[in-house]
Amino acid sequence: MDEQMEEQIEVQIDFKTETLKNLEQLNKKVSELIKVQHKAGTGFDYVNAAELALLLGESVKTIYGRVYNKQIPFYKPGGKILLFKLDEVMDWIKAGRHSSLEEIKSNV
Repeated sequence: MDEQMEEQIEVQIDFKTETLKNLEQLNKKVSELIKVQHKAGTGFDYVNAAELALLLGESVKTIYGRVYNKQIPFYKPGGKILLFKLDEVMDWIKAGRHSSLEEIKSNV
């Protein structure tokens, strides 16, 4: 094999290795999200910051920022564990709803 062909094969191997690594990370995140959704569907009322971040598609740092700024309802039993009640979080999300242009026009 010539040198150019070896380089092309090496690039393809690197690409496939990187793609496999990305798929493994994605699979892990999807599995975690499924666990959170399953927890929500089984009547388990509370999630932690990491689970809430997955559910909302935000970073854990953003969740902690919202807690620090008292923007989101939370519980801190014993002063250590940070928990969020799912139905309160859903109410918080709904409270931030904005009317559509169609709704605004129909109210005029």
